[in-house]
Amino acid sequence: MSTKFVPKHKGDKNPNPKLLKFVRHVTDRVPGKIKMDSDAPEYWGLACIFEDEMDAVTREAALDLLLDMLPKNFFKVRKHHTYAELHKMNAEKRYTPDDASLDELLDKLAVFGMLEYDYGDHYTNGQGPDPGTTFNREDRIYWVPMFVPGSAEYTNMSVELMDKHPELAMFFERMTFLPLEKITPMVPMGGSGIGMHVIPVEKAISMENQSIDIEHISYWLKKYEGHLGVGICSCRYGRKKMDEGCADDYRDWCIGVGDMADYLRETGRGHDITYDEAMAILKKAEDHGFVHQVTNIDGEGKIFAICNCNVKICNALRTSQLFNTPNMSRSAYVAKVDPQNCVACGRCV
Repeated sequence: MSTKFVPKHKGDKNPNPKLLKFVRHVTDRVPGKIKMDSDAPEYWGLACIFEDEMDAVTREAALDLLLDMLPKNFFKVRKHHTYAELHKMNAEKRYTPDDASLDELLDKLAVFGMLEYDYGDHYTNGQGPDPGTTFNREDRIYWVPMFVPGSAEYTNMSVELMDKHPELAMFFERMTFLPLEKITPMVPMGGSGIGMHVIPVEKAISMENQSIDIEHISYWLKKYEGHLGVGICSCRYGRKKMDEGCADDYRDWCIGVGDMADYLRETGRGHDITYDEAMAILKKAEDHGFVHQVTNIDGEGKIFAICNCNVKICNALRTSQLFNTPNMSRSAYVAKVDPQNCVACGRCV
């Protein structure tokens, strides 16, 4: 682990018991499930937000709400709640005095990356949102995100938050390393929803029957057209904070698609872009030798982001390399090179 910073709340003598309970449930690190204390990165990583960015009343309300949003199954995290359901919970539990103050709390938690939401992911026609889809506050579906992919990235995508609490960079790095060090050898081909997966450079795939539409970048951009956004690269900015970065500009590399584009814009992590602007970013990434990656955590036929990763500092690609687990990142395609025909064009790498 980096020693660039000393986390303020590491080793707290009187850790917040509700925060300990919360991070113990959310973590996917087996030792953390068994025992959680203030020396754990899950605790000190989030303590700088809950203890330093919230007053006592807000902190208690936030933790009570988040704990009630978690599923009863101790090994699951992402349980969806509609906007109406959360307001019904508030009427019963009184996390906040009224509807307006609950909305304010939900917004605050989303800005801090402790809550994620979408608008139902209504993108089934392959050409933008389904007809009649609305994007009002009342249409939102909320859930507590995992640490990775989830709140660790969201905290590292906020320049303001990172500049105030640089230990969040260390939190992100730990959450991409510790939970996976024991399980990576068991990850099957396809990844089983774990990690991120490479999308080949589209022009390098011949247009044959076995070239599957879903592996083409343009497929995803057309599917979510009209709801595309871009934000800073959490890996580039986080590693830069720890003096482990590269020469890349950290801005405008991570492309959010569909409801994630709205989430990035509405929480101050990104801004909207057009299809052509997205293609320009992807082309620039290819020119620099970066790797396109997506995550399939939401199931078949769905993604929420396209990352353009520098292998030197990408936390996801690093995991595959450190633990020699290519299935964590592999594409559906394997490059085969005939040395007799090779002209060193670079398209196979």
